[in-house]
Amino acid sequence: MKRYDRLIFILALILSLLSLPIIHTASWKWASMILNNPSYFFQHQLIYLPLAIGISFIISGFPLAFWRKNSLLLLIISIFLLTLVFVPPFGKVSRNVARWIEIGPIQIQPVEVLRFSWIIFLASFLSSNSEKNKIEDVRFFWIILFLFVISVILYFQPNMSMVVLFFISTFVILFISKMDIKQTLIMLFIIFLIFAFGTLTGEYRRERLVFNKGIPFFKTFQQEQALKAIKDGGFFGKGWGRGLLKFYIPEAYNDFLFPVIFEEGGLMAGTVILILYFLLMSSVFNLSLKAVKIDTFYGLLSMGILVYWCVEISLNILMNLGFLPVMGLPLPFLSFGGSSMMINWAQVGLLMKIAISGDKK
Repeated sequence: MKRYDRLIFILALILSLLSLPIIHTASWKWASMILNNPSYFFQHQLIYLPLAIGISFIISGFPLAFWRKNSLLLLIISIFLLTLVFVPPFGKVSRNVARWIEIGPIQIQPVEVLRFSWIIFLASFLSSNSEKNKIEDVRFFWIILFLFVISVILYFQPNMSMVVLFFISTFVILFISKMDIKQTLIMLFIIFLIFAFGTLTGEYRRERLVFNKGIPFFKTFQQEQALKAIKDGGFFGKGWGRGLLKFYIPEAYNDFLFPVIFEEGGLMAGTVILILYFLLMSSVFNLSLKAVKIDTFYGLLSMGILVYWCVEISLNILMNLGFLPVMGLPLPFLSFGGSSMMINWAQVGLLMKIAISGDKK
């Protein structure tokens, strides 16, 4: 299993290094106009990358038993941090959303910390399940209860995109963990209610539901420009830094990085990125298959990380292509964001530890 340790690290590093020029070309104009520094977002990502890699080695230094034993405590601390966004002077409100906390010069997005602890909690909680062919009803109830609490807090931030990510990813993890028919139907019904409630109660969310008569299904201004950029790139692209349509996509360096890659690097660059993602996900999948034979917690933890990355990538690409409404979900390792990069690399640290621990056993 040791080779998965190196392979996952190398693939994550390649994607993270590629993010630097991609973020720069996607953001320099906005950074010049708003911050008077065309390299601001590039510099920010460049500073956070070595810190994130350092965190992965720190995380891999802890025994997996530590995370298993303290999973509930970590989850409670993460939920507490999530509520701090509403509490001055810690909470930072930007563009009418409260998603960040500030502690001195450090700015953290607590939902990313919660993503880290939630996967660990699920792996620990489900690995202790006494039933062989189904999830115990009491465990299923507690998972739904925690999800409800998390969803309420995220709703008031507001951050319904993360609610969707948490519910869909948790559903997949529970399904893999042998959720029975009754529990599956309950979960699907709750997901439907979340979608309906989230859509009907938010004006800005309703504005994102601009339906198209044909394919793709959704056609907001951002999605229209994104599709134009993807088509305009052709096979080889316009050349790095030469794309123009990216300037019409607000904050392309974050949720809409996918069309920037295709406009400037063409189908060739886009395919390379997708292949790198495929290789990374395949490596984690193979690690998970081997890890579950050694320890159920190891297997569920690696599978949980895989599921969240896969769901996030899928939702982002489908949103860019207009098959889903606009959601604020980044591409792992590529999109701009210090907190998301830190947590993605912290999860790489967990995967490296699983690979090393598997060899020892």
